[in-house]
Amino acid sequence: MKYKAFQDFYKELEIKHLILHEYNGKLISPPFATELCKDYSKIAVLEGTSVSYIDLDLPPVTSKFNALAQVDDSLWLIPYGIWDKFNIIVELNNTSATYHAIDKPGKGQFYSIASNNNSACSFPLGYEGTNYIIYINKYGLQTVEYTAENVKAHMGTVWCNGRYWSMPRGDEPGYTNLLGFDGTDLETFKVPVDASITRKFTDIVPIDNKLYSLPYGETEGLTDVVEFDTDTHQFTLYPLDVPDFPKKFNTQIVVGNSIIGLPYGDEDDDNSNYGVIFNLITKQSISLDIGLNFGGKYRYRSGISVDNYGLFFPTGTPSCPIIKVYEDGTIEKKFYEDTMFGRPILYNNAVHVIGYDITTKISTVYKFNKDLTCNTIAAL
Repeated sequence: MKYKAFQDFYKELEIKHLILHEYNGKLISPPFATELCKDYSKIAVLEGTSVSYIDLDLPPVTSKFNALAQVDDSLWLIPYGIWDKFNIIVELNNTSATYHAIDKPGKGQFYSIASNNNSACSFPLGYEGTNYIIYINKYGLQTVEYTAENVKAHMGTVWCNGRYWSMPRGDEPGYTNLLGFDGTDLETFKVPVDASITRKFTDIVPIDNKLYSLPYGETEGLTDVVEFDTDTHQFTLYPLDVPDFPKKFNTQIVVGNSIIGLPYGDEDDDNSNYGVIFNLITKQSISLDIGLNFGGKYRYRSGISVDNYGLFFPTGTPSCPIIKVYEDGTIEKKFYEDTMFGRPILYNNAVHVIGYDITTKISTVYKFNKDLTCNTIAAL
């Protein structure tokens, strides 16, 4: 099928669920809700092949939740709301929902969250007016404000060495702040890269007490892996042996001793056919030609490490295949025409993911096999 931008699907399809999370031994899916079904507010609960629902009392909002984290016995649903003001955090305890209203503005707010089981933290993406951190621990929910005169400042959040961390994204030039938060103090570290490049980084891979981040970059110019030592607070940059192109790597996973990233790509360019394999021991890299040189927003945004390979899903882009990548660079592909996949999760030692059929308009939970075939678990 011809490429379409992900936001077009937001406006044209009724996608009620995209995200999976494990809670109390079951798979649950919070309400996502695209523009045509923005009043949808149900949590789907999967137990085996049976599906039940928990009704939530929420206003009509497009793309309600994109990030979930468990702290002690509660599961917290963090607001996204790409085009709507949505300042309600939902705390789910078993099947009972508690609503926490935050008296702060913002749209397109929190894209991801990290948890160490005793606490959780989310740094803001923030399409508009979201300059605060969400922090949750045994004492409850709090927000931490900080100054960042920049929209879409952050995306990924990880836990490492006693702190939560987030690399700078920044949709405007000048923002290079790596943030670290221990629940009390917020520290800022300037990443030594070209500050004029926008959308610098997305996610982080924590390895022992070091952080690694592959370059993204809205334009060409970012060509190094960033390593940050959380003990010494020292940055080290390692050049990638990969052609320079805009919007490089928007997801990164660890397989063996390597970080693997597949290209995201810009819709106006046709040179984003290279993934990367970066060896954490030698600090050397090799390029990986995936054979798809057309651009396109949201090609490879979701990946998961399984056994001795990585599995990448073309979240939001049904015209691209699922790609399996081994550490030696061997790849396998499989197309699922007209199916939009969400973010995968490892559940009961198998990869599970929601797929939305853009023809039948049905959302289905699938379990994937090693040969990239899948089994239907349940329709939502």
